[in-house]
Amino acid sequence: MSPKRRGDSPPESAPDRTAGPPRPFASEHQATPALPLGWPGVALVCVALLYLATYVVLAALRLRFPFELEWMEGASIGHIDRLVRGQPLYVKPSIDFTPFIYPPLYFQVSAWLAKLVGVGFLPLRLVSIAASFGCFALLYALVRPESRSPAPALVAAGLFAACYRQGGAWLDIGRVDSMFLCLVLGAYVVLRRVGSPWIGGAVAGLLFALAALTKQAALFIAAPVALAVLATDWRRGAALSAALGIVFGATYAVIQQQSQGWFHFYLFELPRHHPVIGQLLRGFWIEDLLGPVGIALAIGACHFFAAPLRPRLARVTLDAVMIGALVITGYLTRIRVGSYVNVLLPAYLAAAALFGLGLAALFEKRDRATPGGRMAECYVLLVCLVQFAVLAYKPWLQIPSDADRVAGEQIVESLKRVEGDVWVPRHPYLAAMAGKPWRSHELAMQDVLRRDEMPAQHELVGELNAAARAHRFAVLVLDDETWVHGTFAPYYSLKAKMFRDDEARLFFPVTGYYTRPGTVWLPSDSLGSTQR
Repeated sequence: MSPKRRGDSPPESAPDRTAGPPRPFASEHQATPALPLGWPGVALVCVALLYLATYVVLAALRLRFPFELEWMEGASIGHIDRLVRGQPLYVKPSIDFTPFIYPPLYFQVSAWLAKLVGVGFLPLRLVSIAASFGCFALLYALVRPESRSPAPALVAAGLFAACYRQGGAWLDIGRVDSMFLCLVLGAYVVLRRVGSPWIGGAVAGLLFALAALTKQAALFIAAPVALAVLATDWRRGAALSAALGIVFGATYAVIQQQSQGWFHFYLFELPRHHPVIGQLLRGFWIEDLLGPVGIALAIGACHFFAAPLRPRLARVTLDAVMIGALVITGYLTRIRVGSYVNVLLPAYLAAAALFGLGLAALFEKRDRATPGGRMAECYVLLVCLVQFAVLAYKPWLQIPSDADRVAGEQIVESLKRVEGDVWVPRHPYLAAMAGKPWRSHELAMQDVLRRDEMPAQHELVGELNAAARAHRFAVLVLDDETWVHGTFAPYYSLKAKMFRDDEARLFFPVTGYYTRPGTVWLPSDSLGSTQR
């Protein structure tokens, strides 16, 4: 889901030796703006800014919504609640708590903020929104030095904002992705802009390590980038590799020891066994990548071919490897079972960065002295406008309604009236809002249950069966007939529906898996019913 801009500047002075290599072709066409101010250029900048503004408005409107925007978001609250209480995340899987298969940094930062603003969606979303703003700013910082005008940089940031809905309307919700992307992009900008090889490499390595401690997919990006930098600037590459290895390795070792091995189990063992979806092996390239951002990638290719390669070989190598690693990371995660379009965000970030760099290179080298040159320039800008049009979406559909809020409040009130424990497997935060104990999210346990040969899987199955036979929960609220239903159905009876037939679209999340609490189940020997 979401949204980005202009001008003329005097000839630049001597290059700043502290800012790395001078930008290419800085002395050519000094009197010409890097992006024209004719109506196509103005329209392009305005459209980019409109997408950015749309995202800011959407993030502000969705920030205070007290229920899930996406079906796993509520369980993230359970993670930061444990950290605020001083409890570990990586423990033996159980009904009481099974963590998601992510590293701890996003949850830890949100937990620190929760100590100031309270445990809930607010700290999670604030961290994500701040990180998304960081992505926009870093895209600007990446592209701006390549041009005499800020316009290509603004257009790059605007394109990433325009990918908001295409990437799942994900940037502002309580999930790890925005913080992961911000840290990865920060490492890229540091490698490109910090002149000192030792300082630049060390800071980039630190940022990559933090990104990997936010989402382990960052390792797929950091590894090839480190090799590329080692090949072109061994001091920078050595500093990067050392900082990455020391920070990530030391943190991994400490948490692995503290968790008695469960940290590795959740981070690497479980994700490794997500099956591949065969149709996405090719579908990713056509439907997920070229369809939405193919124009941006084509224009971005000008960055590699619009100037002599030899003077800028190290930087172009870094750009190619970084862009490629971001795209491949999106591909490797997209083709796995359980993925949603949010995993495409690294590829869309790559497209936005390359789009800005390509525009800057293209218009730095253009020739406006001939009618043909001006016409070609106009055509390129019109094609850029088409790229933004391809990503158009309906922002009002990304905002939950007042009726959704009321429905959620009624569900919580009904759960408060239950005497005894309650489990809502896909939305455990609803029971927690009603004052009941936190329980595991269904998907977190499902990741464990996929591994038939593991002792942890057998023990979790045994715990679930025992809980069903013993009527551990006074009320069970299910979305549909999943494995939870299969386990508890012999011992529980359907007593009520959560929603009437005329409420068919009420209280579904606005993004992610389209699911909501659907039915109320009571122990088979109990009487009465529960209604919303």
